[in-house]
Amino acid sequence: MSAQSQDRARAAQEILKTYETMRADLSQITAKMLELDQDRNEHSLVVNTIKDLEPTRRCFRLIGGVLVERTIKEVLPAVKRNLEGIEGMVKSLSEARKAKQKELDSYQQKYNIKPATQMTKQVQAAEAKKTGKSGGVLA
Repeated sequence: MSAQSQDRARAAQEILKTYETMRADLSQITAKMLELDQDRNEHSLVVNTIKDLEPTRRCFRLIGGVLVERTIKEVLPAVKRNLEGIEGMVKSLSEARKAKQKELDSYQQKYNIKPATQMTKQVQAAEAKKTGKSGGVLA
């Protein structure tokens, strides 16, 4: 192998490594968004459940692994604040995900990278053309 072809191979490996890193980052953002969305749903459920109860009623809240007894009037504002914070995080992560997806798409176009699923479809289509078979309906 010549030095020039080794450099090309190394550059291609670097491009793919960067692409995989970008995809992993996108997956992490998506996973965090799903986790926060679940937390948001739980907080909304709690707020909707206790908002109509009398404010002096006692309730229990888990704070840092410790179960504490409070009244609804003490807990409800804190849960609402947490809910607002979670919604803000989901919104910022959504924007970050869109930006990362845009960056990933432009990187794909720049280096003509095709995801494995897209490559598989193209290979299957090419094989179907070669053999003359189509994926038609059987009668």
